[in-house]
Amino acid sequence: MSLSTSGYGLRTARPEDIPHILALMHEMAVFEKLTDIFQATEASLHNSLFGEHPAVKCLVAHTHDNPDVPVAYIMWFFNYSSFLDRRGLYLEDIYVQPAHRGNGLGSMALKHLARLAIEHGCGRFEWVVLDWNQNAIDFYQRHGAEILPEWRIVRLTGDALHRLAQQTLEA
Repeated sequence: MSLSTSGYGLRTARPEDIPHILALMHEMAVFEKLTDIFQATEASLHNSLFGEHPAVKCLVAHTHDNPDVPVAYIMWFFNYSSFLDRRGLYLEDIYVQPAHRGNGLGSMALKHLARLAIEHGCGRFEWVVLDWNQNAIDFYQRHGAEILPEWRIVRLTGDALHRLAQQTLEA
């Protein structure tokens, strides 16, 4: 799979992309001020993308001049909606290096994922955006996305996750 737009290409990630993807992931963590929770390593990322049971799929964008060095990555996976009784496509990450923004990479990625969602019979295509990232919010809304103000993300991690898992089922 390979797509292109104005000097850039989009393709499925390969194992040799792991160091570049990891570096881009860290750039995103810095941008989102979340380096304190960043734990990915080359080995863990390789397992997540190419292990026996991959957790996520990944696309990379590159310049036509340098197709082996990703300048953006897009991670996604299928989830499920019980009410629709259909799978959905969930966009986990989309990150384009600042020097390459505004060149159509984000639009190309969203359009490609929307097509994949349709091809796979998905009932929805969804993701989250940080409330302070107005540029991203505006970008998504320009592409027809609706921001759902009534929904809140609920998350258990770290100690709280372990505490709940250790509780007896009778409690």
